[in-house]
Amino acid sequence: GSKVNLQPAEEDTETSGAAIDLLSFPPQDVAEQLTLMDVDLFQKLQSCHCLGSIWSQRDKKENRNVAPSVRATVAQFNAVTACVIASVLNDIQLKPQQRARVLEKWICIAQHCRFLRNFSSLRAILSALQSNPLYRLKRTWASVSRDNLNIFHKLSDIFSDENNHGMSREILTKEEIPLRRTNSARNEPRPLQRSASQVRNPRLLQGTVPYLGTFLTDLIILDTAQE
Repeated sequence: GSKVNLQPAEEDTETSGAAIDLLSFPPQDVAEQLTLMDVDLFQKLQSCHCLGSIWSQRDKKENRNVAPSVRATVAQFNAVTACVIASVLNDIQLKPQQRARVLEKWICIAQHCRFLRNFSSLRAILSALQSNPLYRLKRTWASVSRDNLNIFHKLSDIFSDENNHGMSREILTKEEIPLRRTNSARNEPRPLQRSASQVRNPRLLQGTVPYLGTFLTDLIILDTAQE
């Protein structure tokens, strides 16, 4: 088929350790650092590498080194997804309630990625949370707070495949004022306060990092239709 599937890579001990260390930082800081990495990759992305005629042939042996700028973005996406999965599953001694706190931490990080309009890491985190190894943890998910579950489902709706991913496409075309965590009393967004890292890195205050998979799929479909 022509659908682009960005699946998590096999996690290793190094990934697991990195995941644990990552969760010792505040969620907003993690989201900001992920965004800075994704911005750097997106700025280095070469549009010609995204062409369906090139990307669709990436799995052939002779094309192992084609589209390096796209492969770098995919590798980062897979690394984030593997990191999320490892952080939840690595410690077999964790009780469901403890795993639920890890899930909530990642949901919060995902929410900050949304506020920063980093749809690449947002999609990577959601892909991990929706993956079979994590989604089947019924007792763990039962211990996740209702507020966090609502946030998780709302973020997941962004990438619904209804109307050819209509919601995510519409969001990408909108200019938005950066937001912060919603006011729980009125459920209204408030302006995002600039952190020290945002002052140092103004790239976090403007622009968008899209989820590349949707557009790679579009380009492959267009290329196939022209054959």
